[in-house]
Amino acid sequence: MAGHRHSEEKVSGAGFRNDHAQEARRAAFIGCVDRLTRVIERESDALRSRANVDFEDFNARKTHALLEFSRASRAYSAPRSSAIEAKIESLRSTLVENGKLLEHRLRAMREIAGIMICTIEMSESDGTYSTRSSAER
Repeated sequence: MAGHRHSEEKVSGAGFRNDHAQEARRAAFIGCVDRLTRVIERESDALRSRANVDFEDFNARKTHALLEFSRASRAYSAPRSSAIEAKIESLRSTLVENGKLLEHRLRAMREIAGIMICTIEMSESDGTYSTRSSAER
């Protein structure tokens, strides 16, 4: 009988450890979702304010957060709760908004580049194929 009780303790202890491990994986996953959301929101705020955005820095931070998210997502395989689904939906909408802001910035940069190219081409075409300025002639 004592041996039977001992095996029950092992099973219930293992169950506790599994529950604890699952909760730790859940917390890690939620933390990753929150960190990724914050990085995306900071970039969006910078884009909205028309500040000089360090895209390399944001790209590195987003890549790191996405890697963490991917790992935590694979580790946390339990059914997702409505709270987690809400966080993921919030992340999704944050990403959609960020994508629109990035697209807008890219479109503006393309327009500026087009104007610059046109200006350079016009300045190069003045002088009938000559590289000398009019003052040199």
